[in-house]
Amino acid sequence: MLTVLALLAACAPTLPSLDTGDTATPTGATPPCRPLATADDARLLEGDAVRIRVACGSGEDPARYVAMAGNPPHGAFFDTSTWTFTWDTDLADGGRYDLLFAVYPREGGSGMPETAVATVWVADAIDDPANEAPDPRTYSEEWGVPVIHVLPASSIPWDGYVPATVVFDGTAYDAEIALRGAVSRGYPKPGYTLRFADGQHLDASPWGISGVDHLNLMTPFDDNAYVRQALCHETWIAMADAVGETRLVVRSFFAVLYLDGAYVGLYEAMDHPDDEWLEDLGFDRDADLFKAVNHDANFYAWDAWGSPKGSLHQGYERKEGASGTWDSLDALVDFAASSDTPTFVAGMDAWIRPEEFMDWFLFVHVTSADDSGGKNAYIYKSASDPIYRYAPWDFNHSFGQDWMTLRIPSSAYNDFTWANGIFRHLQSDAGTAAELRARLGAFLDGPLSAEALRARLDGYYALIDRSARRDWSRWREAYRSYGGWAHARAYVGDWTEYEGEKAYLYQWVDEREAEMRSVHGLPARRTAYRPALDVPGVLELSGSHVSPPSGDRAMDTSVAWAP
Repeated sequence: MLTVLALLAACAPTLPSLDTGDTATPTGATPPCRPLATADDARLLEGDAVRIRVACGSGEDPARYVAMAGNPPHGAFFDTSTWTFTWDTDLADGGRYDLLFAVYPREGGSGMPETAVATVWVADAIDDPANEAPDPRTYSEEWGVPVIHVLPASSIPWDGYVPATVVFDGTAYDAEIALRGAVSRGYPKPGYTLRFADGQHLDASPWGISGVDHLNLMTPFDDNAYVRQALCHETWIAMADAVGETRLVVRSFFAVLYLDGAYVGLYEAMDHPDDEWLEDLGFDRDADLFKAVNHDANFYAWDAWGSPKGSLHQGYERKEGASGTWDSLDALVDFAASSDTPTFVAGMDAWIRPEEFMDWFLFVHVTSADDSGGKNAYIYKSASDPIYRYAPWDFNHSFGQDWMTLRIPSSAYNDFTWANGIFRHLQSDAGTAAELRARLGAFLDGPLSAEALRARLDGYYALIDRSARRDWSRWREAYRSYGGWAHARAYVGDWTEYEGEKAYLYQWVDEREAEMRSVHGLPARRTAYRPALDVPGVLELSGSHVSPPSGDRAMDTSVAWAP
């Protein structure tokens, strides 16, 4: 951009020097214009016309200035009399454009021009029969959402990876691609995992992820609100921030996928929990990492059907760990399953961070993430630390729908004691039950409040709304005819379009906070939500176990957790 400015300055009218040694406008000098460049529509399709109007933000008369376009694309025109930029795009013009405009005083000014930049996105015209595939090297964003281009060497099988080239933000990576998800790999719009070659790490630092050798592309085919996975993971991050703790978190960003040059749709790109992810978060990359893959992963000695387990680690998969054994996980399950509640509570500080497991329960309890209270979680154990840690995973079942998209009312109640023996202990002891209530009240005043959740939703939709509309147009009929839920949804008659599902999600969030406060006897929130560590009632949760709050938020500590 400095080169462009230098060229513009060279083309500018010759002006007298006004080096006065201060920043005030010299007597007789033309005051600053402070230009603004405003696009009629910043998100367009190939074939649309770009229109940008430049004006003085200071309110000065534009007749006193000269305006120029600094880097116009081929075929664009800037009218210097009306300060209007026009460009009729064609089917090869997809991409992001940061268009520079410069303004000079006609007289009485000096130095470099004042500038303004207007960003517009011209999206690939995927429905035009004459459309050309976008250039992966330059087509890096679509309506502000980053684009991932994957060029596989062959068709992608049901199981296993195939070589591929991945292009992201103009950089090409040697990689492999595979279908992912026990269920989602069978969707018409499936999920994928990208695995990068040795020594190559994806740099998505502008979107919050960098230095990773895997990336999961989570399909929102089962979520026509498009945001439930991201909303859950970022809520867990917000809960960790609120209590000032470093926790295992899954970072994410929205991305549009083009596969072999063809548009696939909107995805949620997420961390792939593995050793490099652990290291990037500041944890031990050699630690044991176990994934709970079904409801047998429940911290009981019996499985989800009530039969004795064949092994204490039944329901888990071993993902990482230098030890190469199940010993650490078996020990934790044995402690939780074989101890009565007083013994568990008395000894739990030597095994887990109780506050973290309490927050895990509150997290899935408030969000109605019924498939993630035991299953769909990671358990971490480092050989250098006796404490076990939790990491969340997979939330298509949350915020008002189950994993088959069926509706979950905002009044639903799940104590998860069937799914997690540790949760049963925490709710059965009077002291930890009181602490659960205290933490719930504080989180409902902070990152679990409807206000905080709405703010996250507002941010998501400000970015992805146009992309989600395009995706829904492409996949709507497949969603409504998918055999996993079509019959049940049609029978109930509760189909929603994208806009309807958005409205349903907002309504559910509002109703859920009120329901949680009502069922747990918590007062209404008295102050506006403020993110991070200054939320009243949340700072008190950091450190060791909190005492039950006093005053009008006092809890009855003589009874265990119950609605």
